[in-house]
Amino acid sequence: MAGEAGPLKVFLWSCPRTVSTSFLKCMTYVPDTVAWHEPYMKIAKFSQLTEDQEKHVGASEVAKIESGYDASDKDFDWLKEQLEGDFPGKKMVFVKDMGASILRESRHDKIPKGFRHTFLIRNPNKIMKSQLKGFMKAQKTGSFKNPKLTPDKIRPVQYLNELWKYMKAEGLESRPVIIDIDELLGNPKEMLEAYCKEIGIPFTEDLLTWPAGDDVMTKIWMVPKQTILTYRAVGVHDGTFASTGFHKPPTTTVDSSSAEDELMKQIPPILAQVFKGMVDREYTYYEELYAERLTLNK
Repeated sequence: MAGEAGPLKVFLWSCPRTVSTSFLKCMTYVPDTVAWHEPYMKIAKFSQLTEDQEKHVGASEVAKIESGYDASDKDFDWLKEQLEGDFPGKKMVFVKDMGASILRESRHDKIPKGFRHTFLIRNPNKIMKSQLKGFMKAQKTGSFKNPKLTPDKIRPVQYLNELWKYMKAEGLESRPVIIDIDELLGNPKEMLEAYCKEIGIPFTEDLLTWPAGDDVMTKIWMVPKQTILTYRAVGVHDGTFASTGFHKPPTTTVDSSSAEDELMKQIPPILAQVFKGMVDREYTYYEELYAERLTLNK
């Protein structure tokens, strides 16, 4: 897995609500791995926090967190240098981040050298439904204020698609590996084994299960302290940290369109418009990625 040149380095680029944090949790248990949780996203967004979020990630609160690193004084140059480092004693460096963190900031020059680049995708309609639930939860905790959003400002799959094309065009990744998370959830053993083979790491069935709890974030991952505080305040990863493996979502007996309409009624009209517009626009980008995804027949 690792050679004389150092550890294998792998990026997993994803969208929100693609079970990507559970994927990172899984990869954390590959022996001798150092795992990074959304380092680019936190640097890109740290200066854009809402007033309510600032209460959770203020300097006094950050100082109380023993694990992680303080992202308030870090920039893209610092991060690129860190990721291009040697990581002595490690066989793999695995970084999970959002495509938007690079594309939205136009920081293509800050993508570190020496990495394999893989992508995690999901049907935009499922992304939307999951985001709706997340926003509703955040509103109840007071950690989310209605922004001035329009459909063109939420483009998670488009950003991922553009980054995928950029990697190929610039020769940063000749064989980008694309995983559709719902296919992995439906067939975790075979799909994860295929992914491991593609990136060049041994697969063992130990990767299919992991301990419940948030120790990976609070004790193991390279993660900004601000992320830990925001997680605790909002609870956005509660499901991930309660999980012990990849599981296929239960089949619902409720009519999906009725359930979606009910969700839409519970959020401000501007957000309903934003999410519906996102799904309509994002499908083209998703289908292009989906056509190139890793399948068990390849």
